[in-house]
Amino acid sequence: MNPYNFAMLFFSSCTFLLSLLIFLKRKDEISRIYFVFCSFVALWAIFWSIMVSENVSYEAALISSRLTHTVGGLVGVLWCHFCLRLSDEYNRYKKLLYLFYLVSFLSIVFFFSPLYVREVAPIMSFKYYTRTGPILDLYMAVFVLSVGLGFMSLNKKIEKSAGEEKIQIRGLFTATLIGFIGGFCTILPIYGINAPPYTVFMIPVYPFIMAYFMIRHRLFDIEQVAEAFQREKLATLGLLAASINHEIRNPLYAAKGLLETYVENKKDNLPTKNSFEISERALFQIDRALDVIGKLNRFAKPANKNGQHACASIPDAIQTVLDLVSYEFKLDQIDIVNQISPSISAVKADQRQLEEIFFNIIVNACHAMPEGGRLEISAEVDYNKVKVSVSDTGLGIPSGQLAHIFEPFYTTKGEKGTGLGLYVTKQLVERNGGKIFVKTKEGSGSVFTLEFKILQNLKQYS
Repeated sequence: MNPYNFAMLFFSSCTFLLSLLIFLKRKDEISRIYFVFCSFVALWAIFWSIMVSENVSYEAALISSRLTHTVGGLVGVLWCHFCLRLSDEYNRYKKLLYLFYLVSFLSIVFFFSPLYVREVAPIMSFKYYTRTGPILDLYMAVFVLSVGLGFMSLNKKIEKSAGEEKIQIRGLFTATLIGFIGGFCTILPIYGINAPPYTVFMIPVYPFIMAYFMIRHRLFDIEQVAEAFQREKLATLGLLAASINHEIRNPLYAAKGLLETYVENKKDNLPTKNSFEISERALFQIDRALDVIGKLNRFAKPANKNGQHACASIPDAIQTVLDLVSYEFKLDQIDIVNQISPSISAVKADQRQLEEIFFNIIVNACHAMPEGGRLEISAEVDYNKVKVSVSDTGLGIPSGQLAHIFEPFYTTKGEKGTGLGLYVTKQLVERNGGKIFVKTKEGSGSVFTLEFKILQNLKQYS
């Protein structure tokens, strides 16, 4: 066994095990495509290592060469498929992806034809290596195009991402790019380009970089975290049932009282107010209740993970949250003071994600005051940005925990918390071009400050 065989077989086993771990961890479409991609990468490495073995026969090397390129072509298309799904570009390039698959599967028809692989012959230090036919040239072109499209769509995903997600996708991009560069160098000798053989040893670096980003930056955990956060949000809304019930029940009772009084007076032939006026007042109360139901229904749905950086209103976002939570926390003797001016500048952010951000910050602040206290929300314009401060008079955050509060699955609430709220909040803030800071003193409360860029030109985003 030469060093190339060992490197490729090591790479093959590590890559397959890594993809299997991801598949068992997530079990969704993206992980399935990635698992198939890595399985084909592992097969490609095995067939290539057989082809370049020192003791291989001509016939075995020829079959291995054809298998190498048949599987290798599908590696490129599967990578493209995976990237398009991950970056939400699949529908845009679906027809082109189907064409790539069609050309790749056509290689099976020409598998034994010299038009595909003409022969294997000595090249550089290898006993046998591929001599290409015209069909394989077409196959190689599809491979290059599909891999290029995959990296292009992944780069778009990086540009749209922020915070930890950006680091994760960059890690995936870097690791796979190194692997593909090493793999691409195995193609060059086919066309008479004497690439240094040691470039093959770049390929086994791939699983190590992937493992680092999986462990250090939780690569491939994004969807799981988002789903867990959504479950936590719905559970929190369930705990706020009294507040939501109050906001819906009161206007309905008011409307019911108006209509009952009108009907009773009519029955007893007593003087009544103008029927139009009564109907209008009752309708106003019903609209209030429907508005709360609409806010609850909209808020309970997961926010669009990409969002639209359009015109977003901070006062509206905060009021939506307060409509859902204020009554519940008043029962807990928490005085909520909203000092946000309705006329404060609009910001460049997604409205739904802005609501998610303030919901989590406000609920967290109220939970930090189990014995009651004061929650104050204020804002100021600082040059080209709006700074929003949410302060509480709660327990504060211990100095030893402060550095970790934005890490996933780190909680200061013991068994009651999941450790996802502030992590997801930070991701959403950064995704909308903002920043989040916290000042705290143990036993005296905390102040969360959020910064968002002012929308300079409303027409540009209308």
